[in-house]
Amino acid sequence: MAKNKFLSYGRQTIDPADVREISKALSADCITRGPKVEAFEKALRKQCEAKYAVVFSNGTVALHAAYYAAQVGEFDRIFTSPNTFVGTVTGGILLGANLELLDIDRGTGHLDLKALNQAMLKQYSRGRNIIVPVHYSGSVVDMKSLESCIRDPDTVIIEDAAQALGADYSDGTPVGSCQWSQMTVFSFHPLKTITTGEGGAVTTNDPELYKRLVRFRNNGIERNPENWDYPEEAGPWYYEVHDLTGNYHMTDFQAVLGLSQLSRMKKYVTKRRKLVALYRKAFAEHKHIRLLDANLDKHSAHHLFVIQLDFRRLPLSKIELMEVLKEKDIGTQVHYIPIYRHPFFRRLLGDCREKFPEMERFYSDALTLPLFPDMREGDVRRVVDTVCELLEMSTAVV
Repeated sequence: MAKNKFLSYGRQTIDPADVREISKALSADCITRGPKVEAFEKALRKQCEAKYAVVFSNGTVALHAAYYAAQVGEFDRIFTSPNTFVGTVTGGILLGANLELLDIDRGTGHLDLKALNQAMLKQYSRGRNIIVPVHYSGSVVDMKSLESCIRDPDTVIIEDAAQALGADYSDGTPVGSCQWSQMTVFSFHPLKTITTGEGGAVTTNDPELYKRLVRFRNNGIERNPENWDYPEEAGPWYYEVHDLTGNYHMTDFQAVLGLSQLSRMKKYVTKRRKLVALYRKAFAEHKHIRLLDANLDKHSAHHLFVIQLDFRRLPLSKIELMEVLKEKDIGTQVHYIPIYRHPFFRRLLGDCREKFPEMERFYSDALTLPLFPDMREGDVRRVVDTVCELLEMSTAVV
């Protein structure tokens, strides 16, 4: 009997057209900071219906750039979900902001908007509120309801849409249009909707934010004479360093991969939605499995497929289930270890697990199953049948 192909929880989809485009880009005179980067930014602007898009070397840097562009500082407060990757908060903390984590809604995996509303009632003498909604698993936070929580007009909203390129809001507007935020951040890591190997982007409609995003990407360098402090010293060689940031450029051969992938993005999202629909139908009546809110499916980019299992009532542990599934060539993962559980944040915030009962329960129960565009319907059936068989076997021996 032929051995099953190992199904990782996610993987990139590389088309022969991608390889051809990269090969051509490597033969060009300019392989970085060139016309393909500009073309990719233009395509992203069009896709997201935003005025500006700036691409970066990776998604974490793109998030850092957004905090920098917003001029986040030591008296500001970042309100976000603990159900995310550390990159969501890294840039803001490095710039001196204070972290204010809020519990989640276990039905969506998103920031609990009731908790956010309560947090926004508190009065502060200094600093701004920086709200960073995370579009967990590719599904979209209710941004209209989030906006209604805001009391202070100086509040800044930065959408962490690392997992949500190709998703849209309930009115059909694409995520990235920034109609509910100052900036939206994407990732092009191999497991995301499209990939550039590593890469990220920020979209915005604000020209001042755009200017600062570009400056952050290029070592804090200012090349526009209108913004120079010492224009009298100018010559053909001249530029000014206004801040110390870093070099976070995307190469042209990464950009052409992004362009090639972007041309198939809708196809990828459609396939993900189809696979999720199969999963949802197959698991719908299983008494031990809880799924995320089905109302989110229509507009989601479906980066992850997450189930919840009450392991406290099952005879096998999460570790045991993951190990047996791996033996059967099915890869799984847990998204995410709550931010506050990591050593750095325990030192920063203390042991605050009791403040997050929903996040703790979600972390205990959540398991990510395979989902990527190259999966077939038969792969979904194999995952479903294997998970259900293991659960039935384990409960039968109780």
